[in-house]
Amino acid sequence: MRMRLQNRLLLLCMIKFILFLFLYLPHFAAATTSEAEILIFSLSAEKVKEPKGVLKIQISTFSPILQVTVKGKAQKFPKGASLVWLKIPYSLEPGVNIFEVYVKTKLGEAKKIIRTIYETPEFLNKSKLGDPFQLITILGATTSDNIEKVEDNDNKSKAFSSNMLLVPSYRYDIFNDSSIYLRGVLMGDQHHNGKYASKKVLFKQASIEWEERESWAGVLTLAVGTNEAGTREIPVTSAPRDSISKKYKRATRDNVYTIKAKQELEKGTTWNWQLDRKKKHVEGSHDDSGYSNTLTAGYVTPVFGLKTTLGGTLENTNLNGTYKDTNVLKTKLKVDYPIQPVVLGLQHDFSQTEDKIADPSLSGKTKTRNRAFALSVTYPAAPWCIFGLTQKHERQSSNIVGKTYKLNTTQLQVILIY
Repeated sequence: MRMRLQNRLLLLCMIKFILFLFLYLPHFAAATTSEAEILIFSLSAEKVKEPKGVLKIQISTFSPILQVTVKGKAQKFPKGASLVWLKIPYSLEPGVNIFEVYVKTKLGEAKKIIRTIYETPEFLNKSKLGDPFQLITILGATTSDNIEKVEDNDNKSKAFSSNMLLVPSYRYDIFNDSSIYLRGVLMGDQHHNGKYASKKVLFKQASIEWEERESWAGVLTLAVGTNEAGTREIPVTSAPRDSISKKYKRATRDNVYTIKAKQELEKGTTWNWQLDRKKKHVEGSHDDSGYSNTLTAGYVTPVFGLKTTLGGTLENTNLNGTYKDTNVLKTKLKVDYPIQPVVLGLQHDFSQTEDKIADPSLSGKTKTRNRAFALSVTYPAAPWCIFGLTQKHERQSSNIVGKTYKLNTTQLQVILIY
C-alpha cells in the first residue's frame, strides 16, 4: 500500500513537470525567437565632442516592422519594411545620454538602450577624479620573528598582530582644475599575545588640502593637518589620555604644513616632490619636542619595460634638547614586474640618522643605519579589491647600545576601495 502511494505521488509529479514544460517552453522559445529576429544597431560614435548632432540607427528584422519608437516618440518608416535606417537629431546634456529604441514586428518585439556620451571638459574631469567621497580600507595581518627588536645574542620573541587602516576623503570641486579635499586617517593594531599589549598604537590624522591640477609644477597641493598617536597603557595612569580611547595614553601630537607637486613627463613617467614643516610635541618630553623640515622627491619610469621607482628623503630636526637635533637621509628603489594576473615587486630601503652635535657624555655622534629588503606579490581581484603579500627582511646597525637588530616580517593585506 505504501509503495503504491509513493508511485502515485511520483507519477503526479512527473505529469506536473511535463505540463510545465509544455506551457512554459513555447513562451520562452517564442520570446527568444522574437528578440533574435530583431537586430538594432547604432551607426554613430558613442562618444562625441559637440552637443548637437544626429544619431543614426539601423533596424533589421525577418518580418515586417509594425512600430518603432525612440525615447518614446514614434518614428516614420516605409510600410512593411524589414530594413530601416533612422536619423534622430539630438541635443545632448553633458555626460551619458540614453536613447531607448523599441521595435515591434509581426513576430515579436525588442528594446535596446543606446548610449551617447557628450564629453565636455567638466565631464571628463569628473570622470577622471571619480566620486567626491572615497573610503579606502586596509586590513592587515603580520607575523614577526623579533617583535622586541633585540640583538642577535638575546632571546628573540615571535608575535602575530593585525591592523586596520581607514582613509576617508571628500572632494569639493571649486573650478574645473582645482578642488578642496577633506581627508582623514584612522589606524589601530591588535597584538594577539597579551604580553605585547603595550605595543598597541592608535593613530589618527585630519587634514584639509587645496589641489590645483593645472599649475606650473603639474598637480600642486597645499595642505594643513594635525595628527595624534596614542599607545596602550597597562595599568592606566594619570598621564594625558588619547582623544578617542581612554585606554591609550597620548604619545605625540603634531601639526603638519605641506606643499607637494606631481607632474607627468610622458606616459608612464612621473616625478614628484614634497616639502613638510612639522611642529612636534612629545607628551612628557620637552627635549624631544620641536620642529622638523623634510624634503622628499620621487621619480617613476619604465626601465626595460619594468616600472621603476626611485625616491629620496632629507629630514632636518630642530628639537628643544641641546643634543637631540638630527639629520636623516632615506633612499628607496622599487621595481615592479607584471606577471598576469599578479604584480611582483622588489624593494630596497635605506635610512641613516645622525646627530648634529655630539653629546659630551658619549664618545661621539650617534649614528644609526637601517636597511630593508622586501619581496611582494600584488593581486588586483577587482578594481575595488586588492590583495598583497610581502616578505621583508630588516637589519639595523648603530653605535647606540641596544639599537642593533635583525627582523623578518610576513604581511598579508587586503585593500578595499569604496
